Amino acid sequence: MKFWTGILFICVAMLPYVAMLRSGPARTAGPAAVGPVETLAVVSPHRREVRLEYGRAFTEYMRRTQNRQVSITWIDVGGTSKILKDLESRFATNPDRPGVDVIFGGGVAPYLTALSQNWLQPVTLAPGILEGIPPQVAGGPVYDPKGAWFGVALSGFGILYNRPIIARMGLPVPKGWDDLARPEYFSWVASGDPRSSGSVHMCYEIILQAYGFERGWNLMTRICANVRNFGEVGGTGPREVAAGEVAAAMVIDQYAKTVIDSVGDDLLVFVLPDRTTVIGPDPIALIRNSGKAELGRKFIEFTLSDEGQRLLFQPAGRNGQIYSLYRMPVREALFSDPDAPKPNPYRYTGEGFVYDTKAAGRHWDLVNDLIGVWLIETQDDLRRAWRAVIDRGMRPDEVEALCRPPVTEAEMNRLADEWKDSRVRLRVMREWSDAARLRYRRVADGRASEGKG
Repeated sequence: MKFWTGILFICVAMLPYVAMLRSGPARTAGPAAVGPVETLAVVSPHRREVRLEYGRAFTEYMRRTQNRQVSITWIDVGGTSKILKDLESRFATNPDRPGVDVIFGGGVAPYLTALSQNWLQPVTLAPGILEGIPPQVAGGPVYDPKGAWFGVALSGFGILYNRPIIARMGLPVPKGWDDLARPEYFSWVASGDPRSSGSVHMCYEIILQAYGFERGWNLMTRICANVRNFGEVGGTGPREVAAGEVAAAMVIDQYAKTVIDSVGDDLLVFVLPDRTTVIGPDPIALIRNSGKAELGRKFIEFTLSDEGQRLLFQPAGRNGQIYSLYRMPVREALFSDPDAPKPNPYRYTGEGFVYDTKAAGRHWDLVNDLIGVWLIETQDDLRRAWRAVIDRGMRPDEVEALCRPPVTEAEMNRLADEWKDSRVRLRVMREWSDAARLRYRRVADGRASEGKG
């Protein structure tokens, strides 16, 4: 008994040293932080792992370098569209004290919307912070030259597919967005809801811009008709692909790489569609009238520093990191790090397609509502019509009738100016809903030639 008691004592005594070995070299401990705890309120669509890593690392950084006790309160209201609605409500209710200090993550377009609404406070960063961060990637900005927002990570948008499912079902290997619209993929595609997920919205916006509005809408209609069901968040699709419930999904690279790491690259494959994808920044910004401008600026500077940038890609266990985040940094020199993602996105030419960030920001809500009414809320009717078109041999006139854009690009530009008027928005959406159901039922019944609705 004494022998086993001694062994147990030794094992327990060794646990702290085992933990130190697993976490890598320990940082030099600074003095214990003094003073009251300073709280920074950050609204973010980032997944839990990102929030935990940046909360942990920034708290430790401020204690070590500033001798300050800092805590981040993460405000989770959902995806970027819901964040914009939350900010709108906050500034309408109490514009001088909105109750949030920083917005972190979500793609550039929502930041342009927030900037146009005067919700952001431009920041002057400490000298040298932006050195080593190129101002552009693939033809688009990495940060705002006036300091309204700064890209923290770079993101690519593409297709994740399940190799065994593709082979077993005899489906064509998806290499571009148009592959997901093929009739063979009926019920084998996954998608999040672009109204609640900024990354999913980006995939649809890319299609509209890369193919042109008319052809892009045609393509999106067939993709959405192939979707088995729409999950609320962007991470739903890749999880369904990994589970073998669907064959492919439109995803942001970080979600794809997360499930690939857990399942294996022999089963799952992620591809960036050639000449029809975007490499873009995932920003951070200070909220106007936050009341914590100095601390908010410190957090922004930390996310752009070498230490903050390494959180994006260093593996779990390194420097106290708990979760691998699978993100691309914005500091170009870090792509030479052995752990950094490859290839270097700053060498991506984006040949043949330049994404218009300002246009996307201008009609963000309008595109969400158009997709929501015509392709998601009426999806049952859409799927029945698409199934009937497939069964009748994909007649060109029926495909055209099913997938015709409900508005012209000129009408979209006009509506974008009126969309903040709730009366206009609700009236048009009711008209769209009636027109969509009527169109899909006519096509399903073989009456596509009746009217242009």
